[in-house]
Amino acid sequence: MRRRVLTRPQKWVVTLALLVLALGLANLARMGVALRYGSILPVLPMTVPLEYLAAVGAFWGVVLTACAWGLLRFRRWGRQGTLAAVTLYQAHVWANHLAFDASDYARQTWLWDLLVTLFLLALVWGSLHLRSVQNVFKERKKDDPSRRSF
Repeated sequence: MRRRVLTRPQKWVVTLALLVLALGLANLARMGVALRYGSILPVLPMTVPLEYLAAVGAFWGVVLTACAWGLLRFRRWGRQGTLAAVTLYQAHVWANHLAFDASDYARQTWLWDLLVTLFLLALVWGSLHLRSVQNVFKERKKDDPSRRSF
């Protein structure tokens, strides 16, 4: 079987997909940790219920992993879904900061968190709006041999 050589824009999409996949897997791990803590520390006082953290981790884990899969397959919905999902994910992160950060230390990290958020959004939006990257997601004819993804 002949291996397909990826173009530079395709390699960039794969790299971005791996980043989105890492975010998705981290959220699935967060779900697992919340469920574990809920079982071993059922009366732990928290500003937010562990069930909420587990549900949110599961939701974003599934959404971001699906978007990564769409990017890896060079699907148009993967590009559009990633733009929407990463933006909404960051909005949700900030809603949680504003609603649930209870300590002074948590508030002291907001500047760093803001910088990370801006960097992530700039990376995702900037990358997926490059003309060469957008061309990767153009629909191809069914008989086009380059239609197959890896």
